[in-house]
Amino acid sequence: MSDFERPDEELSLDELLSDAAQYLDDAPSDAPSADARVPAPADAAPDEAPFYDAAPDAPAEDVSAVSAPVLRAPMEPEDAPLPANGAQEDFSPDFGSAFDDYGDYEGAEDAPQPQRPAKKQRHHLKKFKFPALLKLAIYFAIVVLLGVLLANTVWSLADDVLALTRPDLEIEVRINTTDTLDDITDTLKSVGAIKYDWLFKTFCKVKECEEDFDPGVYTINLNYDYNALVNNLQRSAVGRESVTVMIIEGSSCEDIFTLLEQQEVCTKHELEQCAAETHFDDYAFLDGLPYGDANRLEGYLFPDTYEFYVMDDPERVLNKILRNFNNKLDEDLMARVEETGMSLHEVITMASIIEGEAANDTERPNVASVMYNRLNNWDWPLLGMDSTVLYGAKLLGTGFDKALDSPYNTYLYPGLPKGPINNPGLSSIRAALYPSDTGYYYFATGKDGLNHFFTNEADHGAFVASDEYVGN
Repeated sequence: MSDFERPDEELSLDELLSDAAQYLDDAPSDAPSADARVPAPADAAPDEAPFYDAAPDAPAEDVSAVSAPVLRAPMEPEDAPLPANGAQEDFSPDFGSAFDDYGDYEGAEDAPQPQRPAKKQRHHLKKFKFPALLKLAIYFAIVVLLGVLLANTVWSLADDVLALTRPDLEIEVRINTTDTLDDITDTLKSVGAIKYDWLFKTFCKVKECEEDFDPGVYTINLNYDYNALVNNLQRSAVGRESVTVMIIEGSSCEDIFTLLEQQEVCTKHELEQCAAETHFDDYAFLDGLPYGDANRLEGYLFPDTYEFYVMDDPERVLNKILRNFNNKLDEDLMARVEETGMSLHEVITMASIIEGEAANDTERPNVASVMYNRLNNWDWPLLGMDSTVLYGAKLLGTGFDKALDSPYNTYLYPGLPKGPINNPGLSSIRAALYPSDTGYYYFATGKDGLNHFFTNEADHGAFVASDEYVGN
């Protein structure tokens, strides 16, 4: 095998370089050295450069000036003769130490290859086949379970709507004026009247009764179904809590409104606002009364004993009282009003003064006679009634003063005051329509609690100066 024949096994770069160096060592000694200048043949063409060139411009005899030989590829003509053995001349280049900095070369086959993770073996389990009867049993059990759950849910909802199992127990429920459907539902749920708040609200919305609930205190039973609950939480409900209120004769509107608030019928503010702004169409005797004043209905809230709902509607409350006044003034009394030549408003104003001045029913006609005598006598233009001054002072928030500038001061302004000063009873109204026929022009209250009547100023003055007068 020749020196450059490739063996069956591939050699590394180091081995190739080693073989090339050995080849050069074995070459004939007469071969030109690598640093010798090779003269060009005599017949060489000018453009044919020698294989090794010396450094330019260096003298031939100056060996030290000769530069290192420059390796060039030989220029061989295409028709250069081949060696005698028919093979190309072996050539092994000498790279010297050019590749020393690169270290040992490792072939691609020597480079470490990335390792792939080993595949996990899959263990294929054999599929378990359920018997047909077992599948049927499981399916049947699921259907039964779902059916039981559905039936239980339907029963629970139906029980809440129809109150099938709730106990027979009465409870008290309060609905405030500002309560919404959500508030009412929460109240009913808290006392055990319902179980599902969302279901009760849905029921109310379907029946369109969300606005049917009225403020008040109601007595209901836990065994009421949804429909009964709605019906029993309204003003017309039988189980709604009520309160008895007695309005006494001579009470002013402010006194009545305060009393009703104390009895939790309505708030005072609600009643004052309703009295000032509401037009009660059913009562002609209110025609012509100006709106805007809280005491607009003064004189027409008839004193009596009433039954009101707790947290009642203010318009309903006032309407009930006005209706009672209208009923008390029967045809005979209204006919007598016409006979007097006065309006009903003037008669009620006189009756209110009588109510404020008289101590008992016996005195009422005599007090009325004093008022009529003064009104019908030009020498007595002023009624001079203390009760009217007190009312005017109360409206102004001040004390009694005969010089008080008020349309209710009968010591300062002639004739009747602006309007009634309280709400008189039927006895005072009758006394205003049927006064006693007397010559009294004066009266004064004694320490005995009764009024003493006089026909002249001298007798009246003497009584006031005596120890019998209540003011001494």
